Amino acid sequence: MYEALLEEARQKGLTVIEKYPFLSPRIRGLCCDDTIALNAQIDTDAERTVILCEELAHAAQYGNVLHDPRMEKKARQASFDRLISPEGLVCAYLNGCREAWEFAEHLGITEDFLSEAMANYRARFGTLKKVKFEGTEYAISFEPTLCIKKWKEQIA
Repeated sequence: MYEALLEEARQKGLTVIEKYPFLSPRIRGLCCDDTIALNAQIDTDAERTVILCEELAHAAQYGNVLHDPRMEKKARQASFDRLISPEGLVCAYLNGCREAWEFAEHLGITEDFLSEAMANYRARFGTLKKVKFEGTEYAISFEPTLCIKKWKEQIA
């Protein structure tokens, strides 16, 4: 997925600096004009993917967080929907994922990002979301932990 995001950035005329030496390790990525910089201290492709996706969202439509702090939340939510999505969760489940680390690995994201996404989905959808995937309806429960079943089955 990371390579696809890099290609998307290139096609949009954006320059991506993959190993920028930010002075603060807290800055993981930054988008300014037509350039995206990723912190040189990022260790994994999963984290690079998450950060690049969010910075692409800023470049595309969620703009400068210095002008409007709400843009950070919107860009993050767009990243959740793009990299995970309820349908993506069902797909991962159908591919044998049951534990958080398995979902994260299958989706190519970090476990922290998955955890944030689940909190976001709980806030947006409530504790249960019905999803249609490949002609079958599934129920995704976000409480107390992630659970996916066919819609007619009991969710425990």
